[in-house]
Amino acid sequence: MNRNYRYEDLEGSDSSLARAYVPFQFMNQVYSKEEALKRGTLFPELYRPYKYSNRY
Repeated sequence: MNRNYRYEDLEGSDSSLARAYVPFQFMNQVYSKEEALKRGTLFPELYRPYKYSNRY
């Protein structure tokens, strides 16, 4: 890891590297323990599986 790297040194440092989006979580419905482990989340509204493509 380069410990001398600083974000401020980039050209156009007013731009951001990334922006996170985290939907608000309501405790209305939750998965069972087993289903939550399979899906990777306790909240159904956060479950977004990746689409598999056979292109490659």
